[in-house]
Amino acid sequence: MIKKIFAILAISVFMISCSDWLDLEPVDGIVDSKFWKNKEDVESAVIGCYSSMLDESLIKDLYMWGELRADLTATGTSANANVSNIIKGEISTDNAIVLDWGALYTTINQCNDVLENAAAVQSLDASFSDKLLKQYEGEAVTLRAMMYFYLVRSFKDVPFIEKASSSDKQDYNVPKTGGDEILETLVTQLLTAIDNLPLTYKDNDSNKGRMTQWSAKTLLADIYLWQENYQACSDLCTQIIGSGQFSLIPVSKAKYEVINGSNIDSVYHVSESDVNSLFDKLYVTGNSVESIFEIQFPKTHETLTDPFYLWFNQIRPALIPNSEILSEEIFPEYTGDDRDVYDIRGNSFSYKGSYIWKWVGLDRSSAMRTRQTFPHWIVYRYPEVLLMKAEALTQLSKTNNDQTKLKDAYALVKQVRERANAIETPETNFDNETEISPLLLEKLIYDERGREFAFEGKRWYDALRHAKRDNFSEANYSYLQQLAINAAPADKLTSLLVKYKSEWFCYWPILQSVVETNPNLTQNPFYASSK
Repeated sequence: MIKKIFAILAISVFMISCSDWLDLEPVDGIVDSKFWKNKEDVESAVIGCYSSMLDESLIKDLYMWGELRADLTATGTSANANVSNIIKGEISTDNAIVLDWGALYTTINQCNDVLENAAAVQSLDASFSDKLLKQYEGEAVTLRAMMYFYLVRSFKDVPFIEKASSSDKQDYNVPKTGGDEILETLVTQLLTAIDNLPLTYKDNDSNKGRMTQWSAKTLLADIYLWQENYQACSDLCTQIIGSGQFSLIPVSKAKYEVINGSNIDSVYHVSESDVNSLFDKLYVTGNSVESIFEIQFPKTHETLTDPFYLWFNQIRPALIPNSEILSEEIFPEYTGDDRDVYDIRGNSFSYKGSYIWKWVGLDRSSAMRTRQTFPHWIVYRYPEVLLMKAEALTQLSKTNNDQTKLKDAYALVKQVRERANAIETPETNFDNETEISPLLLEKLIYDERGREFAFEGKRWYDALRHAKRDNFSEANYSYLQQLAINAAPADKLTSLLVKYKSEWFCYWPILQSVVETNPNLTQNPFYASSK
């Protein structure tokens, strides 16, 4: 058992140049009882929960789990066998690159530590108010819920631990809890936590990097969407949209008339300076007006390594954009003779050449990050709320072909598309339709999420969320089928399509060494039966 040490100089060693709200002594894991003396100690422990998410392994999981089985990321020249096997659909129980969930449980453990110890501090510090205690507990509950939501979407059934361990690792044997049961518990806990969280903190960095009512509501809306509780999701999104706290960063445009075959099109040329500014605000500076929650790395650091650098930003990167799919399927080109008409999120924004640019670029031109220049990891930003509500309304409309809901959903999608100067095709433009098809709009929203959140850890979860509707019905199988067609090597396509017919293949196996260590754990059924 390894006891954690609370170091008074930890902030100077670990968090140099980070946001002001992180300029507290973060607790690196579980600390002994001598630590819990006053409200400042509790806040430091809460900040430690946020700091724990800066672990490179955790950020790797959030990217790999959300992108590697999808179709936007391909293997680069330095990809190892573990990475390339996942993209081929050859997933084994000893592939530690994606199956090690330990970093998420470390954060969960630190949140549990706060929830177990914070209340007792009130007897030692008379100035520690009930309101502040509930806020700190609300932050820990919400962070823990976010970690469990990632785990459930990735593994389905996982150990659900609400008791802190006093060691670096969870050194007690816990069986799995059903994913659906875990999500129901998270919903109940978040509904209480939301009321105890602040609407705003004293500074913008804290508003974007600590849990507020708005970030907790966004997380809860996302859980509702996964649970297919569409009305609850829509209602929460309405609250967030109506709060006035967030907006799309604007990009100005000039309108032109151009000849496109036998037609005259009205097109728009974007302000390049505005697009440059958008890239900077989202992916370089961070904490923009459309940011809801970001995992906030220090801007620079002498000893820490940018977790994206080794994957994306070498001469021989391990992971690269799937450029063929991106250019042909995700970001269609304008068919007219005007090269100044383009979707701003495509080439030279989300990706550039062999680089996943939004995580390695310091600007839109050519400047690249070094090993010590860190982007924030964006968990939620405002376009996601717009598109979540659009998706929820579209699913609600299916019961009676409610055209009012469908038109409202389409209007939300258009907000995102118009900011991006997205290219209109027959599949994207419903302006002149007297009746909108729910299925076609569902597909547009899915595709639009692919464009807006490319490489932000969303794509696989989006495909799986659509595929699992109606208990993985045949009609929804097309989402997984298209991923396989887009990404799998030709000699692996047939076998991957067959595997996708099994619901349990759509979730990760548990790392075999973890199963062997914990006798109460059972392996994901697909992988247990295929041994």
